[in-house]
Amino acid sequence: MAIAVCLALPACGSALTPEQRADVLGAPASGGDGAVAGGDSGGGTTSGSGTSDGGATGGGGPAGGSGTTQSGPVKCQGTGGATAPGVTANKIKIANVSDVSGPVQGLFESAQQAVKAYVGYVNSTGGVCGRTLELMALDSRTDSRGDQEATARACSQAFALVGSMSAYDQGGAATASGCGIPDLRAVTTTAQRQKVAVTYGVNSNKVNYQSTAVADHFKNKFPAAASKAAFLYLNSEVTKQNEASFVKAFTGRGFTFVYEQAIDVADFNYAPYVVQMKDRGVRYVQWLGSYQHAARLLQAMKQQGFKPDVFVMDPVAYDANFVKQAGDAAEGMAVFTNTALLEEGGGNAEMKLYRSWLARVAPGAAPDYFGFFAWGAAKLFVELAAKVGPNLTRKALLDAVKGVHAYTANGLFSPQDVGGKRTAKCWAFIRLKGGRWVREAPSSGFRCGQLINTGVGA
Repeated sequence: MAIAVCLALPACGSALTPEQRADVLGAPASGGDGAVAGGDSGGGTTSGSGTSDGGATGGGGPAGGSGTTQSGPVKCQGTGGATAPGVTANKIKIANVSDVSGPVQGLFESAQQAVKAYVGYVNSTGGVCGRTLELMALDSRTDSRGDQEATARACSQAFALVGSMSAYDQGGAATASGCGIPDLRAVTTTAQRQKVAVTYGVNSNKVNYQSTAVADHFKNKFPAAASKAAFLYLNSEVTKQNEASFVKAFTGRGFTFVYEQAIDVADFNYAPYVVQMKDRGVRYVQWLGSYQHAARLLQAMKQQGFKPDVFVMDPVAYDANFVKQAGDAAEGMAVFTNTALLEEGGGNAEMKLYRSWLARVAPGAAPDYFGFFAWGAAKLFVELAAKVGPNLTRKALLDAVKGVHAYTANGLFSPQDVGGKRTAKCWAFIRLKGGRWVREAPSSGFRCGQLINTGVGA
């Protein structure tokens, strides 16, 4: 999967004014109504206490990952006192560093809310080995310096970073590496952070690894279109690397790209790109970038009567705001995603649990893609901390993370190679029909492929 944050904030690696950055996300440069309701937006702490979940549980089987224990909060006996920074006989302090303020208020507040929700759930069951969790909710401010400063604060006060989500997470890379704090993130968004030994993404994306499942699905479904493919993407360093990796992997599975085009963030006229695709007989279009820019491209295609066999995006499009903004221009488009579907949430115990506790800590907030993985990060942290036991140390936790290679958070997303830091092999495919997302393949769960190491951005 393309690095998730740089799809939402394609300014990664480039210098933009606040106005330009705001335009990337289709929101005012300051203020506005983009905040997600509820949650902590500052640097405070919360114990996340609450009542039990009225019968909802996290499931009863394995958590789906080597190196984990059971799916719900894990019990163990006794406490070991003050065994590490941020750990006392009765408390474990963790930190979440996410973009809350900046060009768009609440950009990745959903990740922080998800961790807060899991903290509340765990504390309602008695905590971890007799210790309750305390959350430091820190704001990385959508810039690298903000990420560095918040990471430095977490280094000195918290035991671990859990479920963090920052567009410019390279800012805290050296700081996290230097202090040795376990950094179990929702997603790592930059190569610099991915390479830090103590950092692991629960969404285990890596730019140079591509699953054959994605290319093979679209090649089999649209065999004629695969020979007339186009790939358009926003013009930033990260998206360039991801586009090159996608194209190399897809070409190896039988695609022929007759048109590749980078589009500047500030470009408002997409008509020339549509003309080029029409002239070259393009039948398959894939987009890499923010959903706001994707909506602009789709609307330009509709205005010029250009209708390829399929228009494809990654999970950044799986968002109600995108559907609203793109309107009927997006009808029939396809998305590949590695999470359980909200539309099928009634049969997913972990999703029910996440939604239940999210409603408690942030009334009105909507579950989303980033929240899934932040919840999963908090869940994995608790399971590993309990496995380590009362004598909880940073080294022991990091050693435990290395053994996690097929983590699903009890079915919340496809198996993630957290410890190996490799892209997920398994994906689901959905289509937009009548303004609603519907599952196309497989009939349930995910379809798995093999990983191709494209060598791009390794």
